[in-house]
Amino acid sequence: MAVGMSTHMSNEQRSLRSKLIQLGANENTASVLLCLHYHGASTSKDLQCQCNIRQPDVSMAIAELREMNLVHFSPRTEATRGRPAHIYRLRNNLEQSIQPFVNQARKRAKEILNDVEVISDLVSKVEPQHNREFTAA
Repeated sequence: MAVGMSTHMSNEQRSLRSKLIQLGANENTASVLLCLHYHGASTSKDLQCQCNIRQPDVSMAIAELREMNLVHFSPRTEATRGRPAHIYRLRNNLEQSIQPFVNQARKRAKEILNDVEVISDLVSKVEPQHNREFTAA
């Protein structure tokens, strides 16, 4: 959980993160998305510090955002030893970046409403046609 991130966020930012999670976003994915928005282009190490989450969690969040085509990455230009670092940035503004989460939530809401209709139809078919009077035992 990105506990440290919440200490540096405004109430609106905390609320936005919470709502994204309620819509179905993973906690770390929501944190990384918002860190990239508020801090701009960042390396994995930057995101670890900004979001206060472990490197494997940053990697999984970045992978999810890349799969949704929300993040652009490029190799870091500095020469360093070991694995080359990447710089990550959002492809779009925040409103466009949260659309996949909003669309997914709308789809789930529509499916739930459809299920409610199906249940209602099934109940009317299963329940006897005459009114039963409720009696307490």
